Amino acid sequence: MRARSAVIGVAVAFASALPATAVAQGDYRHLDEGRPTRVEDAYALKFLEWEWQLGSGAFAQENEALEAEAVFEAKVGIGRGLQAGVEGHGAWARQSGETATGLETVNLHLFYNLNQEGRRAPALALRGDLSLPGAGDLARVNAGGRLRVLATRTLGATRLHANAARAWARDPDGGHHWEAGLGVDRALGLSGRALVGDLYAEIPDRGGPTRWWADAGIRLQISKQSVLDLGATVRIDEWMDGRANGGLVLGISRTFGFSRLVHVPPYPDPTLR
Repeated sequence: MRARSAVIGVAVAFASALPATAVAQGDYRHLDEGRPTRVEDAYALKFLEWEWQLGSGAFAQENEALEAEAVFEAKVGIGRGLQAGVEGHGAWARQSGETATGLETVNLHLFYNLNQEGRRAPALALRGDLSLPGAGDLARVNAGGRLRVLATRTLGATRLHANAARAWARDPDGGHHWEAGLGVDRALGLSGRALVGDLYAEIPDRGGPTRWWADAGIRLQISKQSVLDLGATVRIDEWMDGRANGGLVLGISRTFGFSRLVHVPPYPDPTLR
């Protein structure tokens, strides 16, 4: 009960933050999960706007264990404030001279923006995820799911984000748990760059230590449609216990559209007199 109350309290307290005026949002400030932080913002893609993302990460643990992952995601705005997406997670691991690979999971999600940010209220959104087993040595064992509440608040050039979630998974895949995260991004002038960071926690149902992460990085607008992200992540609770667990993250995302899907009415010929 304490874990559940703490997670819900994070979202409620954040929603009552001081009022602020929202600023225009560029792609480089559209925080996506894992690019490079775990916390994401409360905004969906625009209707019929498409985006693909390609990301990778390398993680070093104790006993010279190494892990790497590659993620590909495609998503689209399917309605006003409504987004759908699919992603695949490939994984590679090496420990004690043994190497394992596989498609860890295939994820499907729906994302709904409940409201835009106003003077007295943050932007709020709901996201539901379905995680399916992949293939290979590192595939997750069972299907799982997650329901997430997201909030975003703007304070000048800085935006604050809060995420709270309930996740369902069998023990081999992490077990049932609650999640809570606080994040921030800061635009660097008119340069198309934003510094990002977060703290994220997973609280297992069956007791045991809370899993804590800290993520930090930068998002760079490298063209009108493309954004590059670079970041670092560390598992805080394991570092405090003297066990190394950190990694680097690199990714790219690109938005695009299909002109045939957008209806443009004909422009009437002007009458000459």
